[in-house]
Amino acid sequence: LNYVDTKELTSYWVNTSANSMIKTALKQANYTFKNQYDKLIKDGKLDTYVSMQTSFFEEADNSTLWGLFVNAGYLTVTKEIDLLKGKYCIEIPNKEVKQEFIKLTEYQLGLSSGTLDTVTESLTKEDQETFLESYQEILMVPSYHDLQKENSYHMMMLGVCLCLNKDYEIISNREVGKGRDDLILKAKDEKKTSFVLEFKYLKEDKKDLEKALDELSNKAIQQIKDNKYDYGLKGKVIYIGLAHHGKDVSIKWVES
Repeated sequence: LNYVDTKELTSYWVNTSANSMIKTALKQANYTFKNQYDKLIKDGKLDTYVSMQTSFFEEADNSTLWGLFVNAGYLTVTKEIDLLKGKYCIEIPNKEVKQEFIKLTEYQLGLSSGTLDTVTESLTKEDQETFLESYQEILMVPSYHDLQKENSYHMMMLGVCLCLNKDYEIISNREVGKGRDDLILKAKDEKKTSFVLEFKYLKEDKKDLEKALDELSNKAIQQIKDNKYDYGLKGKVIYIGLAHHGKDVSIKWVES
């Protein structure tokens, strides 16, 4: 009706009450749900228990929360795994909803609107300075996985890259060249730049933390080169080494 009235095709449904209901429910989500949410963002789909007959606000648990997402149109059931137990495969249905999930992820992480888009846009536009600034903003989120190991940063960046799968093949933790990569964004258009990202984590405290992180980010770049993680990539490739210690980060950006 809005479309007929205005003759403008936009995402009218995201401004309905379902949006605020989901945001309210996300505040009550437990650690297990957040892990499942991360997997959904990374893979675009999730096998889980879904209850669509009971309201989350009457009986708050993970199955009714996923049911709220389905009933609100944010997710689509694509497969019945175990109908009696209520286990299904749920997926993000289209690009429009995917963009809304990015906004929900920003809300869940306590980020300002547009932060995740800024990360991906600055990356694909090869704006190193803006990429560093926006990436650092994400790291300032107080509770995100407690940032205690390399995989925390790896999984976080996978979620950030959700919106890039139209133009890039997202390759993560696969045998490439002489080793196993962390994250590769392979441009589907050979005229565009591809990216190879390697994540490092410094466990112990160092007196000269800045120097230690700088050395570690250099090692990340060297690992990309030595293991030939860019094998099979055509055209321009940018190597990015990210060394972390808690919320501190050093980034090396090298064009090949």
